[in-house]
Amino acid sequence: RICSQTCYGWTMEDERSARKSDTHPALNLQDASLDELVVHIRPIEPDPPKQKGIRLQTEKISLVNRRSQSLEVQEMEVQTTSPEMTAEAVDESELVDFLARVMPLMELEMDKAWHSMPAFEDYEPLWEEVTETCEMTHQVWQDGVAGMQVTSVAWNTTGAVLACSYGRLDTLGWCDVTADVCLWNIFRPQLKPEQPDTVLQVQGFVMCLAFHPHLPAVLAGGTYNGELCIWNTASSDLDPLIAASSIDDYFHREAIQAVEWIPADLSGGPEAFFIATVSGDGKVLIWDARENDLAYPARGFLLLSSKKHVLGGLTLSFSPVDPWLFVVGCESGAVLRGFRPPPGAAVGQPQGQYTWKASAVALLNQLTTENSRLQLQHHVENFCRTAGIKEVTAEVVFNSKPDPAVIFLAPKMTDLEPHAGSVVVATFSPFHRKLLLTGSVDGSVKLFDVLQQRALHTFFPPSKNLSTCAVSAVSWSAARPCVFAVAMEMGGVYVYDLLHNKHSPVLELPTPQKVSSIRFNPKQRGLLAVGDDSCRIRVFRLPFKLSMQCKEETEPFEGFVSRLMSGRSGT
Repeated sequence: RICSQTCYGWTMEDERSARKSDTHPALNLQDASLDELVVHIRPIEPDPPKQKGIRLQTEKISLVNRRSQSLEVQEMEVQTTSPEMTAEAVDESELVDFLARVMPLMELEMDKAWHSMPAFEDYEPLWEEVTETCEMTHQVWQDGVAGMQVTSVAWNTTGAVLACSYGRLDTLGWCDVTADVCLWNIFRPQLKPEQPDTVLQVQGFVMCLAFHPHLPAVLAGGTYNGELCIWNTASSDLDPLIAASSIDDYFHREAIQAVEWIPADLSGGPEAFFIATVSGDGKVLIWDARENDLAYPARGFLLLSSKKHVLGGLTLSFSPVDPWLFVVGCESGAVLRGFRPPPGAAVGQPQGQYTWKASAVALLNQLTTENSRLQLQHHVENFCRTAGIKEVTAEVVFNSKPDPAVIFLAPKMTDLEPHAGSVVVATFSPFHRKLLLTGSVDGSVKLFDVLQQRALHTFFPPSKNLSTCAVSAVSWSAARPCVFAVAMEMGGVYVYDLLHNKHSPVLELPTPQKVSSIRFNPKQRGLLAVGDDSCRIRVFRLPFKLSMQCKEETEPFEGFVSRLMSGRSGT
């Protein structure tokens, strides 16, 4: 509704007049301007909402607690008196006396039973029913080592880890080659042949490797520079190197050609081991890493000929049964047998104004004569007087620069039958303490009874001509006493079985490359690792016949050798 009171100038009188006339303003609204029109509309208030409260009645909620899978425990004593735990007293001396009484008799009876039981007297495996094939089970390598060679391979004591060192065997003079030591756990399901599980970085390159006899992760290696290194391959540290020797006039000045762990004594402890090394400088050094971290050798020998000339060593082997017996192969072709002399009688700490520490006294105790001890003592004390030193340690003894002939005595050596060329490998049998194999660049392999000067037998592995007949490695089988393998420098690995053929190999492995190192697995029977100049390590599984020990091989040494060499002609 439009209120007339609010229209501009429009009154009730005007409305009446408009009704009477035909010109009512509403008829002209289409021409009117609405911008000037204001309309007010009165708002309508809504009725307020109606509210009403209502209560509903519900049933009471009931809760019940229940236990599920609960145990009822009840304690009860069934013994009325508590036992008294008494310390067990063991009389070790009585036990030793008992064993000394009964062991000879028990060993005699067991030996009689072994030879008197007829059940397996004529037993012979059916070899024709057993596979006689030789297969390659693994092949591993490291990428990026082109132009290198495999210098050494080694198995750890569990037979699961294979170590390999790379280098250049034709290096002369200063070493400008750097190569790594690589390790593979070849029985790991996720093995990647081209990716080693562990890589050890070395200054220069490693010539020889040897795992600890009881600690599977401890590895020793001798470098071309003359350093001895020990690694803990299981360490999570960035550098797993445990200890390393230095280069000095009293240490190795040339490449270490062989490294071997030897028992420190006859106690047989898992860590009671020394490390023996040999080099072309004519020194055989014995190291004790337990005490001095290879700061100095615990003992040493000079290899001298009958004319007192220094002989360069190329290979070293200690008897696994008699740790005092060792053999050294030399560049001249000589094979020297020696015995590690026991230390001299303890003389105690020298008296005087200088305090001699235990490490220095141990060096004095190694000298067998009183004159040599006094000579070394006076030399060291004169050096201490000049340098103002009051305490004498082993480092001080070496820093005083004594005569090497005094501190490194020549052991009592015996010449065995020599080779016509350099002896590159000498290795004792792991089963018989007197059986020794030596290999030379003259192409021959000699079998010795180490207590006899002449060789029991001489083998000549097959070769096309004399220029390709050099032997590079020899390894005894860890499963059979009569089986060993020979590697040729120009290619070829030949396996001998002395029970079946004393002249020719019974198996040739398919190795087209030049072979530089071989090693039988100490635990996995019949596995042989072969390293060549293509930087690859191949693992072969020998036939069962070459891996299963025969009854004839368990005879005592004298009968075994006589049977083995019966009817021999020398070559």
